[in-house]
Amino acid sequence: MYTKITPNCIKKTKISILFLMGMLFCLAGCGNQITAPTYDDEPDPVDEVSMFAIVSNLDDINEKITLKSVGYDSEITLRYNGGADVVDKYGDVLSMNQVPLGSIVDIIYDDNRDKLLSLKLSDSEKVAKLEGVSGAIVDNIKKTVRIDGITYEMSKNVSAFSDNNEIEVDEICSEDQISVWIYDNVICSMYVELGHGYVKLEDYASYLGGMVEIGYDVIVPVTENMLLTVREGEYTLRIAKGDDVGTKKVEVIKNQETELSLADIAIEPKQMGSILFKVTPADAAVYIDGKHVNTEGAVEMAYGKHKIYITAEGYDSYSASFNVNFAYLIKEYTLNKQGSKSESTQSASGSSQNKTTGSTTGTTTATESKKTTEGTTATTEKGSESSEQDKTKNKVTVSAPVGASVYLDGEYLGIVPISFTKVTGSHIITFSMAGYLSKSYTVNFTNDGKDTTLKYNDLDSIASLIE
Repeated sequence: MYTKITPNCIKKTKISILFLMGMLFCLAGCGNQITAPTYDDEPDPVDEVSMFAIVSNLDDINEKITLKSVGYDSEITLRYNGGADVVDKYGDVLSMNQVPLGSIVDIIYDDNRDKLLSLKLSDSEKVAKLEGVSGAIVDNIKKTVRIDGITYEMSKNVSAFSDNNEIEVDEICSEDQISVWIYDNVICSMYVELGHGYVKLEDYASYLGGMVEIGYDVIVPVTENMLLTVREGEYTLRIAKGDDVGTKKVEVIKNQETELSLADIAIEPKQMGSILFKVTPADAAVYIDGKHVNTEGAVEMAYGKHKIYITAEGYDSYSASFNVNFAYLIKEYTLNKQGSKSESTQSASGSSQNKTTGSTTGTTTATESKKTTEGTTATTEKGSESSEQDKTKNKVTVSAPVGASVYLDGEYLGIVPISFTKVTGSHIITFSMAGYLSKSYTVNFTNDGKDTTLKYNDLDSIASLIE
C-alpha cells in the first residue's frame, strides 16, 4: 500500500523549511553563537603540602580525615579515598582505621584538591607515646597532667578522645586507662583506652562505717547514698566492717550506672551485751577499744574480746582486756591514787541470757589487780604480776554464789560449789545464773603450796533492778 503525495503536502513542507531558516537567521542577528565543547583543558597541578598534625577525626563512611596542626590552631579536613599511603613509624603499611585518634603524624596532602596523599605515624625523637597509663591526674586549671609522679604541661590546643569522639579534657578521670602523645615533653593529646562507669550500692546499711574496695584503686569508707566511679570491667567487690567481710561480682559498663545490692552478703546482727560500768572516781574517762564511752548508763557491746582503758587526774591509769559473753554485765573498777601502795581492784558483775537457747546463764565475779600506768605491769601483793600460768598441786574451791555457772577465763567449769586445779597468774572468773546479772572478778593465784577458797556475794536479780 502506498501513500499518495499531493501538491498540498509539498506546499506544507516548504513552509516548515522556510520557518526554520527564519529562526536561524534571527539568532544569528542577535549575536548568539553556538560553540562546541573542547576537551583539551589541563587539570591544576598537584600542590603538595606537608603538615605535622594530630588526628582528630576519622569519617569512615565518607572517607575523610580531620587533622589539627601541632602547636597551631589550624585544622583541615581531607579526603583519603583513592590510594593514600598510610604507614606506621617503621614504614609498615596500615589501614586508616588502625590510626587511633590523637596520633601525632606527618602528612602530605594536595592543597588544590584537599586530598591526603600520605600519612606516617611520626618517628621524631621528640615524639613519645605512653600507653596503658593508669591514675593520671588531669589539672585543667594548671593545664598539667601528673603521670607516675611526673608532671607534664598540656599544649594550648590539647585534645582528648574517647570512643572515636573528641571529648573535653576534664572528662578524663584517674580511674581511666589512657594513651598519651607527647611532643617535646608537652602533652598534645590523650585517648581513653578504658573509661569508667558507676556503681551504686544498695542494702548497705550493715556496712556503714566500714570500707569498700573495687577496681584498681577504689578503697573508700561506706557512706550513705554513695556512687563509686570505677574503671570499666569485671571485678570482685570487697566490703568489710571489723572482722566481717563480704564479696560480690560486679560488671562495670562504661558511662553506665550499675546498682549493686548487698542484701545477700549483709552482716548478720551480732549478739550484744549490755554492760554497766561502775568506776571510781566517778569523773574518770573510760575508753573501750580506743573510743571514749559514756558510762552514765549501760553500754551496748558486741560479744567478744574488748580492751578498756581508764584514766583520771591524780590517779594511776588502768588498762586491760575483758570478754563480753553475757547479755547483762556489771563491771566495777577502782583506780589507785598516784603514789598509793594499796592494791587497786576491779570487779564486774552481771547476768546474761543465752540467746541461742533462750535460757539464762549464771553469774560470775572477779578481782583484778591494777596497772600503775597504761601498758605497765600490774602490781600484786608481792609487787609484780607473774606472767606465767603454771598448774599447781593445790585446789581452788568456790563456795558461793551457790547454783551459779562458773567460767574461768571464758572456759566453763561447772556449777557452784565447785573445786578446780589452781593455776598461777591472773584470771577472770565469771558467774552466771538465769534471772540474774552476770558478774566477773579478776583473781590472782600464786604457787604458795596452799588450797584457796573463794566465796562471793549473791548475784543481783534482774527483776529487782527493773523494780
